[in-house]
Amino acid sequence: MTNKYWPRQFQEMASDPVPVSLINEPLPPDNVIPLPRPAHSLHAVLCDALTSNRGLLQRLELGVTAPPGEARVAVRELYVQIRRTVAVLSRCLELPDLE
Repeated sequence: MTNKYWPRQFQEMASDPVPVSLINEPLPPDNVIPLPRPAHSLHAVLCDALTSNRGLLQRLELGVTAPPGEARVAVRELYVQIRRTVAVLSRCLELPDLE
């Protein structure tokens, strides 16, 4: 068994300029992974999504040329879903205790 993580005597620490510990060990053990930190708050992500969806909705409302048939049906479905998404995102941002 190794004494790697056991407290050392002062003389041992003084002779080693950079003592190895869990904090400064060159490589972590195989079963250790870093946990990702959320980059932004939920409120910020929802605001960003609302802004993007409003921009897309505005572009769709200005007019989109689509050939008749499946393309026109897809654009219409996109328009309807974006309107619903904007409405839901707006309601979520109005919630008082979100996050």
